[in-house]
Amino acid sequence: MGVNMSNKQQRIKQLSYSLLLPCILSSSVVIADPDARLLAMCQACHGSDGSNEFSSIPNLKWQNQQYMVQQLQQFKSGQRQDKTMTKVAILLSTEQMESMASYFSKGEEK
Repeated sequence: MGVNMSNKQQRIKQLSYSLLLPCILSSSVVIADPDARLLAMCQACHGSDGSNEFSSIPNLKWQNQQYMVQQLQQFKSGQRQDKTMTKVAILLSTEQMESMASYFSKGEEK
């Protein structure tokens, strides 16, 4: 699925990550609600309701909540590796992982 990405898809993914990561890692980005900032960060790649048009980015819409938390924990611990998700998961608390997983498991837009 995501393994045989075209060059165009790879460039789009790289560009998306290069634009997104400075925002994620910057302490100067201030939004009143930390969960809203976190949700916006997730939605930037995975889509507002967890679905997106890129084959290289998993759809989270209606995924099992416990499964998503487990995957985030594996990214955080290093058991599972992804250039972007590992960096993102390191920043998340268990409560934040559960909150985002709950949101995407319902497949709703905010």
